[in-house]
Amino acid sequence: MSRIRIMADSSEEADAVQAAIVTVLEVAGGDRDYPMRNGFGVRRYLEVQLPQARTVQARATRVDRPELES
Repeated sequence: MSRIRIMADSSEEADAVQAAIVTVLEVAGGDRDYPMRNGFGVRRYLEVQLPQARTVQARATRVDRPELES
């Protein structure tokens, strides 16, 4: 899981950015906006991860020692 911070001028703009992110990643959070300190706009934090279907599975192979392959 990774964390993303959206910084936008309004909650509506943050909603649009989150909607675009949801098309690519699995998203948790995003249910609360925080006002920017010393400025205008909002911050929103999301927890994201790659969908299971897109997860990369690593497999090591040893050409020099085939008996070690799993």
